[in-house]
Amino acid sequence: MNIKKIYEEAMEWIFPSDIYCICCGSLTGRGSLYSLCDQCRKDIHWITGRTCAVCGKALENQYRGRLCYNCMSREHRFRRGISCMTYGLKERQMILDFKYNKKGYMGVKFGDILADRLCACAEQEPQLLEVDMILPVPIHKQRMRERGFNQSAVMARRLGQLTGIPVNESVLIRKKNTKLLRSMDPVSRDAAMRGAFEVTSGHKKDIKGMSILLLDDIMTTGATLDACAGALLDAGAEAVDVITLASGSNRRPGDL
Repeated sequence: MNIKKIYEEAMEWIFPSDIYCICCGSLTGRGSLYSLCDQCRKDIHWITGRTCAVCGKALENQYRGRLCYNCMSREHRFRRGISCMTYGLKERQMILDFKYNKKGYMGVKFGDILADRLCACAEQEPQLLEVDMILPVPIHKQRMRERGFNQSAVMARRLGQLTGIPVNESVLIRKKNTKLLRSMDPVSRDAAMRGAFEVTSGHKKDIKGMSILLLDDIMTTGATLDACAGALLDAGAEAVDVITLASGSNRRPGDL
């Protein structure tokens, strides 16, 4: 066991991270599932029912199609996507806390959520677990300096620990420090992400013919994930599946 691991376990024993709800902050007591209180666990929009056959977004019961509106209007570079929850107010609050309020420890809890969702989906689609490696979506070095960590990498490490799938944080790099995508329309998002990622030359041999699980925190239109998947496939990867903690709701393209 390395020094960092010993330190992390000691700090967890002294200052346990699972006695307060990671969503509302209320006292939960140790052992609460995902460190969420009962009320927040009920309020979160878990994806457990029908989903888009491509990206994995939740579909409404009355919605008749197999694909969400977004996937009907665009082709993705990734093969299959799954997600854990629909991005609403509580989900947004948790993810923003995680990314911008120096609460990196929340990534372990999110990794637990991702692992449970992945294993549940793999009961029907075994190929989701039959991957060679997990790759977190990278952030630009400037954003890394500002934030101090890559939120996707933190979750990926925990997912890899629980599933036994190797995690590689060096294969993909982000060349462009793009603006935040949430204010852009789908066409602008695609344009902003074009050429944003590349596979480092030293790692191209590592992914040739490989099946990859790409991990990110949020998917809306899939522009970021498509850009990453495209870079991986162009560099020789066999297939790319994606998993996200949260995804947008099934809105018509004009409402995105």
